[in-house]
Amino acid sequence: MDFSFFAVIALFMLFDEDCFGLVALICCMLHELSHLIVMLIFGIPTEVITFYGAGIRIASSRIEYEKPFRRTLVLAAGCTMNFLCAMVFARLGYDLAAVISLFTGIFNLLPIGELDGAALVKMWMIRACKPENVDRIMKIIGVIAGVICSVVLIFIGGFSVTLPITIAYLIIIGSGRF
Repeated sequence: MDFSFFAVIALFMLFDEDCFGLVALICCMLHELSHLIVMLIFGIPTEVITFYGAGIRIASSRIEYEKPFRRTLVLAAGCTMNFLCAMVFARLGYDLAAVISLFTGIFNLLPIGELDGAALVKMWMIRACKPENVDRIMKIIGVIAGVICSVVLIFIGGFSVTLPITIAYLIIIGSGRF
């Protein structure tokens, strides 16, 4: 447990009137639980689970040695769970939970930083490109994805206090500087 996790939870508890933070935490936990279940099915050991301010991270050095199909299933499990939950929440009339779950799944598919989308793209990029070019290509993809996401956030969400922080986060993580 990282201090930043507790700091984010405390902020949500102080300012979160419509349970957005609690729902987001549940969606993140379901996302990560899905990764864990698929890893368990394939017998991939989990070495570390870290709760930090930006989410939950699962570490396993053995996953790097798994066949691409298995790695793809492990990496896609979280987003798949988010999309399934979004459909169930929407069907039950929990619109806020549906939107948060959908956003969590889409966000994790971004080819940025340590997100599932970046791991998926990198895994397939290694198979398609010269290994020495992969990191440079991933940085370019990350920056482009970060800029596109920032533009979309500005046009869809309008301006908010957290928007500049989110944009900076997307671009810095996308560039691989964090």
